[in-house]
Amino acid sequence: MPIPMKIRSRTCISFLLFFFVLLPGCAATSEGTASRKVEADSLSAAADRLFVDGAFAAAKGDYESAVSKYREVLLSQSRNAAVHFALSRVFLVQSKQDSARYYSERAVYYNPGNRFYRKLLAGICFEMKDYRAAADQFEQLVAGEPSDIRTLFYLAHSYLAAGMNEQALNAFSRILSVDPADENALTQSLWLQFKLKRYTSAIATLEKLMTQGGENEKLLLTLGELYLRTGQPKKALDTFNRVIVADASYLPAWIAVLEVRADQGDREVFLGDLRRFYAGEDIAYEGKVEATRLFMLKARNDETYGALAEVMTGEFVKAFPGKADAYVVRGMSRLYRKEYGPAIEDFRKAVAIDPRNESARVELVSAWMTQGDYRQALESVRAAGKHLRESSLRLTVLEGYALFRSERSREAIQVLDRAASFDRDDNPEWQFIQARLTQAMAFDKLQEADKSMAAYEAVLELDSENALAQNNLAYLFAERGLHLQRAFELSSKAVEADPENPVFLDTLGWIYFRMGDYRKARDILRKALSGKPEEPEIHEHLAEVYRVLGDSAKAGRFMENARKIRREGALEKAVETQK
Repeated sequence: MPIPMKIRSRTCISFLLFFFVLLPGCAATSEGTASRKVEADSLSAAADRLFVDGAFAAAKGDYESAVSKYREVLLSQSRNAAVHFALSRVFLVQSKQDSARYYSERAVYYNPGNRFYRKLLAGICFEMKDYRAAADQFEQLVAGEPSDIRTLFYLAHSYLAAGMNEQALNAFSRILSVDPADENALTQSLWLQFKLKRYTSAIATLEKLMTQGGENEKLLLTLGELYLRTGQPKKALDTFNRVIVADASYLPAWIAVLEVRADQGDREVFLGDLRRFYAGEDIAYEGKVEATRLFMLKARNDETYGALAEVMTGEFVKAFPGKADAYVVRGMSRLYRKEYGPAIEDFRKAVAIDPRNESARVELVSAWMTQGDYRQALESVRAAGKHLRESSLRLTVLEGYALFRSERSREAIQVLDRAASFDRDDNPEWQFIQARLTQAMAFDKLQEADKSMAAYEAVLELDSENALAQNNLAYLFAERGLHLQRAFELSSKAVEADPENPVFLDTLGWIYFRMGDYRKARDILRKALSGKPEEPEIHEHLAEVYRVLGDSAKAGRFMENARKIRREGALEKAVETQK
């Protein structure tokens, strides 16, 4: 989990500003003794005049003249570190980083003991994003002055920028050895210890921070999380409960306590804390809804929370029997567990309590549609329209889809046309995509291929990776022998997104057939059939493939299979209509 405090980012420090503040007047300064024989930084009289002229030219902003004069000095004193340093600064002002770095490296080479020269080189390397080289230079600077905290910070952030977290943590540790109370170094160390999973060390660092700056809810919550990660659940619970005692309205602490109880698996203890949470007056009702929804979502990904989510939503309804949201949350939990009848009952109770609760209305419609009862879904949508002040995009999309699935495609298109009038800033993009997708399928059902293809193109403009739109548009192209290369590309992308989808495989196989690769078509269509043997269209496509390949017996069998499946489907539909 992220460190719950504001950590100032120093990785974008303007090193060069620091250097320019410090460096004027130090061009001829030498610190330490060079390890190799070099020319002295003092200049001959002629060179001295050229150097001064160059400095004046640079001060006036005449950088080309300054460069020319400095280079003229180098003709006679090629190993003069001060001149290389001056040239580096001029090129830096001109944003010519490569040249600035070259002359800065020369200055350091000829006078390695000069800290100003090395600081400039380190800063240039950092600005050029050569963070490892910058760190190398800062390491050498720190070797000369191990207690220079500013340089140690530059070193640490060079390592951070280079992704060398171990070395960065070491650099911050060196800062703390000089100043154990440095809050910035402690904070950065804590972040790195989390990142490197050194949780025991992180606990010690966090305790130091709290000793210096005082406790707060976020720091204590982080400490509790660290106790959990080091296998100390009792200490974690004690820490979370300390937060609740200090501020019973702090929702994250309550959630943390309930999560620990859930992980411990003691149902009665979990129930005790849960009831205490629901009964407390410090947490607003909305916070309790949020926490309950969180556990419900966790249950979808973690079996540990499955049974507890059922318990929790049940307790929520007991605690708030007059609240519509309580029934909505329990209904959603039941719907996920495929308890359709009880879920619908909960949504109906929610609507009865609050007829204007849009969430309850939407979930009720969705529940009917999940069961395939589109008549009830439509009735619920129409009922919602009578009670809500204005229709929502979500309900409009649901109504359009229910009409489409009820074989009322023309009405579906008309309803979904209204989707364009909704504000895109106030509604999620996927709802607009769903509206256009349903329209595209409705146009296809009405055999209005051009309008269907245009609608699918509109979907792909909104979501270029929408696999369903890719597949369906590709199939329409293939059926009409249009744009086969693009159809192949679209279909291939859809199959790549969902390799086992038999409908997508059928489309790709049919495109291969249209392109004349019959054996490839046969192989892919066989795979599609194994995934969806009850789909008549796949049988028909295989019949066509075998006919072209000259196997009339297999072609006949597959065509007969297709007819049989269609007859049975028509009979089932007729029986369903009679009900």
